[in-house]
Amino acid sequence: MHSSSHPSAECIIVETMTQESLGIDDSLLESAARCLDAESVRALGELQLADTDKMRLELLAQKANEGQLTAEEAREYDRFIELGDIIATLRLKAERQKQFARG
Repeated sequence: MHSSSHPSAECIIVETMTQESLGIDDSLLESAARCLDAESVRALGELQLADTDKMRLELLAQKANEGQLTAEEAREYDRFIELGDIIATLRLKAERQKQFARG
């Protein structure tokens, strides 16, 4: 654990994410998870979409279930899902690392 508010040298900062970079490998998420303190992990669990984004996601989900997504909508829906998976995985990895550090 780092007592400083500055990230350690082992932290990897991802400035931008492109569609191609969504296949982030496990080692990058492990590195990023090491940068998070307990408060940051808790905050990840509390992230919520804005109401307009929630409504958009619900619409895309409904259209997906009905097989009515356009190619652009399918990419948008996949992006929502992939980003949610990345955030959830990062949070779980950080929680696991914190539990392991506590012994």
